[in-house]
Amino acid sequence: MRVNLTLKLAGMLFLLLVGVILGLQTAERGIHKVGGTPAEKQQTYYITKVDKAKTEVAPVGNQGGKQNQIESANYISQIGNMTGEWLRDSTNAIAKWISGFFEP
Repeated sequence: MRVNLTLKLAGMLFLLLVGVILGLQTAERGIHKVGGTPAEKQQTYYITKVDKAKTEVAPVGNQGGKQNQIESANYISQIGNMTGEWLRDSTNAIAKWISGFFEP
């Protein structure tokens, strides 16, 4: 009976390890899609084709440049920060509550 339990635990730990490794690889691929691979030189400007003979070059940070976009990004950022703080505080409270059972 103890061997069966040990095999189940080892199997679950193995599956967890495989899941973590796959998740890390997926996250790294996503980061490379957004920022490029470390070997690539980062592009500091956008090149857009206006018509057949003209191209337009703009620095990366100045694309668009509307104040509404900045304000909405700040609002969304504030919501994300508040949600993260709530999640952190809730997790800490739950961890303290659970650890209270194991105190002497």
